Amino acid sequence: MSIDRRNFLKALTASTAVGASTLPASIARALSIPAKAETGSILDVKHVVIFMQENRSFDHYFGCLRGVRGFGDPRPSLLRNGKTVWYQPMDNGKYQLPFALKGYGDKADDRSQCQPADLPHNWKYSQKMWAHYDVWVKEKTSMSMGYLTRDDLPFYYALADAFTIGDAYHASVFGPTDPNRLFLFSGTNGVSVGKDGRHTLSNVDDGNETASMLRDKPNWKSPYTWTTYAERLSANKVSWKVYQEYDNFGDNALAYFPQFRNLDRNDATQEDRYQRARAYAGETTERDDKGLPRNTNTADAQALVDRFAADVRAGQLPSVSWIVAPTKFCEHPEKNPPGYGESLSARLLDVLTEDPQVWAQTVFILCYDEEGGFFDHVLPPVPPATRHDGYSSVSTAGEISKGEAFGLGARLPFIIASPWTRGGYVCSDVFDHTSIVQFLERRFGVREPNISAWRRSICGDLTSMFDFKQQDASRPQHLFSTPHQQYIQNANAACESKKSTETPRIEHLVRTENSNDVPARPARALGYATEINAAIKLHDNVGELRESIALDFENRGTRGAAFTVFAQNHNAGPWYYSLAPGDRFKEAWPLIDFGSTKYALRVHGPNGFLRHFEGRSTTRIAIELRQVDAAVLLTCVNLGDLPLSLHIQDVFYGNQSRHLVIEAHSRLQTNWACGESGNWYDLAIQISEDKDFLWRYAGHIENGVASISDPANGRSPRIDKIK
Repeated sequence: MSIDRRNFLKALTASTAVGASTLPASIARALSIPAKAETGSILDVKHVVIFMQENRSFDHYFGCLRGVRGFGDPRPSLLRNGKTVWYQPMDNGKYQLPFALKGYGDKADDRSQCQPADLPHNWKYSQKMWAHYDVWVKEKTSMSMGYLTRDDLPFYYALADAFTIGDAYHASVFGPTDPNRLFLFSGTNGVSVGKDGRHTLSNVDDGNETASMLRDKPNWKSPYTWTTYAERLSANKVSWKVYQEYDNFGDNALAYFPQFRNLDRNDATQEDRYQRARAYAGETTERDDKGLPRNTNTADAQALVDRFAADVRAGQLPSVSWIVAPTKFCEHPEKNPPGYGESLSARLLDVLTEDPQVWAQTVFILCYDEEGGFFDHVLPPVPPATRHDGYSSVSTAGEISKGEAFGLGARLPFIIASPWTRGGYVCSDVFDHTSIVQFLERRFGVREPNISAWRRSICGDLTSMFDFKQQDASRPQHLFSTPHQQYIQNANAACESKKSTETPRIEHLVRTENSNDVPARPARALGYATEINAAIKLHDNVGELRESIALDFENRGTRGAAFTVFAQNHNAGPWYYSLAPGDRFKEAWPLIDFGSTKYALRVHGPNGFLRHFEGRSTTRIAIELRQVDAAVLLTCVNLGDLPLSLHIQDVFYGNQSRHLVIEAHSRLQTNWACGESGNWYDLAIQISEDKDFLWRYAGHIENGVASISDPANGRSPRIDKIK
């Protein structure tokens, strides 16, 4: 057995151990039902259930989860002051580190999971302001740094341990609810179809936060005048439905499109549209004193569950279902703790697994619309607004509003439960809300032309989350059964008014979960194969030779990839680069713009990809790293007139350091095997003759098969400076 395979099985065993000891019976039942394998492909999916909740970031929910890119990220971005992104600056010159919103710990140290008021979560306004990701506290308050743990989210952590979690799913817009839900329901916020306006970046609706069409404001003029994906499904005879109660918190975005308003229910076509998009559980003829519908549902979301269950039991579950939760159960932070959402999610899963024949053909997607003001540390992919801001080999049409790139937003929690996503995997493919639409495209063959070319290239179609050949359905052991009411009781206990909502002064970084000292979990195969190499170049500038640090971006993978380049002591930046599969691009930074002969560039990309180039122009060198099978090949070229002594250190994964000498105007190669680390590499190169020289290469080698998440998770880099 290969070492790489052994590491994968070790991570898989650790994932199973965590899941088996903390698994509610409803999840266990889902795991025990095998897929109905007719084709061994996506065509075996007959039902897709989409449950979009409110206002939570990935780190806020899952930053402590073992084996994901959370608080244990070994390669976080750096702030302008040189500290890691965890140290968010405050106005008083101090910083705020992430802190636990403890719901069940020492009462003296508890902080409520229920926010007394919303955190700011509006449109970011300026990419320049957010470019260094150092304004979370200044823009969102210090409460933005609060996070939850497995104790607070037992059902969701168990769901992640049982199925597949995505740790690179981003909001479509760095802004509020409405623009993001527009992407889910129509593939755009309007910009890509020529409908720019305030609604593309802000909440614009008629104020009706109920499902009742009779409460729509008749004089409100909707700016949403394009075709929705639901309409395209209908045109292609693919069934769909929105499940909601009278109280839907205004989260059914279809209700704001003219084609779903003021429907004539005596017309058969419009009545069908009403039943699919506007009807709601518990709908009655009872009216209040203004002649408007009353809400006769109990405040427990059971009417929604019962309506959903009725269709499942009658064999009428549509191909595509959108579920919209009542206010108390939507997980919106203001007085709505996540336990209510867990209760509703558990009941929906119970309904879907009640009949094994239904679950055997169903995909359940749990997602969130936006971050709600809560901190997440991973830099979102961003298209360049102008050539001055970077370069994209893919058209960015439909991605720029009023001169600003509006996407992507912060990372969000994302889990897919299905017979094809079992096993406690993590998938680090970049996704956004249009990825769900792209998945529906793949399954049902109905294309959504509203999705921009840039989004199609950078954001995947979710298929990397799945293994459609998977047949194992062994039932986990050591289960406990938690009634869904218990999640609500826990949530209420976490929101007692006696608990403090003051932010603490934290002096240490968060520790993530571990399972028997295994920091990784099994990871889905990805389509990334990107390389960025550097060289010190001389170029002619109107008869004058000038030096520059030149980067060579290359995408040899099957997925588009986005990168962010930062420069230290530079008068501009950061810059944003997007490359479609097969594309290559070169960019040079003149050293004169760094104000000295010293340069420093840092590049972040998908799945922990990092390049760091720092040194002085007097050291003339070019280094190329190539990924070859389960190894990386370094080719070093000395462009100068004197020998160079190289020191190469494996930062995390245990290989012995190497000391090499390159003669003047010569080259050498050295090969580093990565199988023992699950194909992860992190190499730091220093040169004795240049004490400022540090070039670092880190990432993961993809080979088309499942592997493990980063074994360096939870560790900080230690690079031994050479004497």
